[in-house]
Order: sequence, then C-alpha cells, then structure tokens
Amino acid sequence: MIRTLPLFLAATLVASATQAEDAASGPVAAPLLEIVRITSNADGQTRFEVGAIPLDEQDYAPPAPAVAVSQRLPASDIAFASLPPGYFGDWHPAPRRQYGLILAGTLEIETGDGARRSFGAGEVFLLEDTAGKGHRTWVKGDSAALLGLVPVAPGAPQTAGKGAPTPRR
Repeated sequence: MIRTLPLFLAATLVASATQAEDAASGPVAAPLLEIVRITSNADGQTRFEVGAIPLDEQDYAPPAPAVAVSQRLPASDIAFASLPPGYFGDWHPAPRRQYGLILAGTLEIETGDGARRSFGAGEVFLLEDTAGKGHRTWVKGDSAALLGLVPVAPGAPQTAGKGAPTPRR
C-alpha cells in the first residue's frame, strides 16, 4: 500500500472543497466535497447523480493549522492517465469502481441517458458504471487531460450520498 496515498487524497479533497471558515463571519457549516457519481441501473442505463462527502475541521498535520478533512476512504493505489487533446472514448463501462481526480485539462463525460458534464482541474467524480452501456469520454480544448485514478477498495461502502440526476450542463 502506498503510504502517501491517504495524505494525497486528503490534500486533493481539501483543495477541492469550500472553505470551512469565513474571515468576516467566523465558523460556517461544515464544507462538503461534491462528488458526481456515474452509475448504472439494472438495465445498464447510466446517469449522473450528485452526492457529497462531508469535511470536518481537524488537526490533520500539527503544528500546521487545522483543515477540513473527510473520513479516511479505503484505497491501496493510484494510477495517472494522460488523455491527449482530441481524445474520444466511445461507449465503455468503467474497468472498476474508482475515483477520477482531474489534475489538469478538461474532460467531458456523457451517460446513457444523454446527460453530459464537463470536469476541470480540482474536480472529482466516482465511476460506478462497471456493467452495462457505460459512458463516453472526450478531452475538451487544446490541452491533454491529466487524471489521477484511485480504485475503491473491494466491498467498500458507498461514500458519496445519492442525489437527484444532474441536468445537462
């Protein structure tokens, strides 16, 4: 197991989340990290669902100031992928349940219900469409899309709550 993976994930999650405190008004509600899930139903039809992972203020790395951090999520490795400008991946299911962390560039994903979402640097999505039609993927713009791919440990519970289907953006 890569010992730095939990620290990397925590830093990525904290960097992607809203601030836990507003200087003018003091503490605010605990921030949430939005996670867009790509799921499939029993018929293999895919769709987006919006969920969130709560972040709670913790003394994560004393003596550094406290930061908003999620609960620890089971993971054992990470892979990095670079998709070139113009990349198009036609319909395919995810090879495993995994988080996608956009490090650079813009990736667009379409689900089987016709909805599309664009993800840019700092955004996180959870691929759970491991069966059925899957999704399509494009790199948008003139730059490669650099991703971190973190498999979810087998048998790990769902970590991002279900929400309403995401409208086309």
